Amino acid sequence: EIITIDKAITIDGNGKKLTSTAGRAINVDGADGATIKNLTIDAKGERAINVIQGATNVTIENVTATAANYTVNVASSAANAVVAVKDSDLTGKNVVNVAAANADVTVDNTTITSIDDSSAEGYSAICLNKDAKGGKIVATNVTINVNDDSVKATNGAENGTITINGSTEDVDVDVAYISYGDNYYGFTTIEEAIAKAKEGETVVLMRDVTATEIITIDKAITIDGNGKK
Repeated sequence: EIITIDKAITIDGNGKKLTSTAGRAINVDGADGATIKNLTIDAKGERAINVIQGATNVTIENVTATAANYTVNVASSAANAVVAVKDSDLTGKNVVNVAAANADVTVDNTTITSIDDSSAEGYSAICLNKDAKGGKIVATNVTINVNDDSVKATNGAENGTITINGSTEDVDVDVAYISYGDNYYGFTTIEEAIAKAKEGETVVLMRDVTATEIITIDKAITIDGNGKK
């Protein structure tokens, strides 16, 4: 079952290992000031540590964690969350994923490995997704490993920022997306989004864009400007 932390306590793994077959290994649910440290997490489900429902001031320290997708996830229900990850080793697909508006996430002295096991999936070791408006991720002293078509970082958030080791050079900025049920696929150019879109799908702009070439729509899709320019 999911382990739920709903108060300001410390879970000290004491160098031991938690193996979880639940969809989320640990939910930090509404807690202000929870700490998880000195723990190895083998999450067979989608998420290892999931910060939800207004939880804030969460510390993750000396944690080695793997998950099927999100290793540390700050959900949209945790707006304004403050999360600190340090001295850890995290492996997944979208490894550090932030969907919370105005979240402030720091990652220090940590190794982040994105394992993309399917071509053309475009996972990100660090991700601010489209719901994380105003969110901020600052990663310092980090080592990021990616394979296949994974990237080091993707910023899909309006007014969001990602800094890695003092630079934004390794951050891809999404300007458009296509929704697939509860998930979405972001693109760094509107042309890429149009090329990927199938008949009947909608390409939604996330930011103002500048085009130097003709944008061609050659199929029955919808371009939703979403109030952008």
